[in-house]
Amino acid sequence: EKCKERSRNRSAAIRLEVLSHYGSRCACCGETEIKFLAIDHINGNGRAHRQEIGPGRINYWLKQNDYPPDFQVLCHNCNLAKGFYGACPHTAEIRQ
Repeated sequence: EKCKERSRNRSAAIRLEVLSHYGSRCACCGETEIKFLAIDHINGNGRAHRQEIGPGRINYWLKQNDYPPDFQVLCHNCNLAKGFYGACPHTAEIRQ
C-alpha cells in the first residue's frame, strides 16, 4: 500500500510539473483548475502517440524528452471538443 501511495504522489508531482511547464491554464478558455486540465497534442496525433509510449505515460514522456513544443494545456472540455469536432467552440468554427 505504501508503494502505491508513493507512486500516486510521484505521478501527481510530475503531472503538476508538466502542467506548470506548459502554463497551468487552458490555452483556449483560460481554465486554471488543475483537476480540469489535460495535455493536448497540438498536431492531433494523440492516439498514435499514446499507442507508441503506452497509456498513462504522457507526463513521464514529456519530462524525459525535455518538454517538446508540440504540446499545450487544455481543459478537458476544450480538449474533447478539439478531438470530436476538430476545433473548440471558443476559438474556431466547428466542422460539420
